[in-house]
Amino acid sequence: MLLQLLTALAAVAGACCSLLAEGSGAGAVSGILPFTAGGFIYLGTVSVIPEILRNSGPCQAFLQLLALLAGVAMMLLIARYE
Repeated sequence: MLLQLLTALAAVAGACCSLLAEGSGAGAVSGILPFTAGGFIYLGTVSVIPEILRNSGPCQAFLQLLALLAGVAMMLLIARYE
């Protein structure tokens, strides 16, 4: 329960930081977005890859890993050409 409270407080602190950085221009956005995207990619791979490897055969695990990498590649393309 304490960790849940800590997570909720961190979310509120992150929202406050983003609201404060809103008017500071592109410099803040160029630093915050990669950090946030990296966090999501890290959490996704840490929780998804072990589950894939545990519950499926080698061919199915390879296809799911390719789909995960394709999603990351799409995020990179969107970030690059947006």
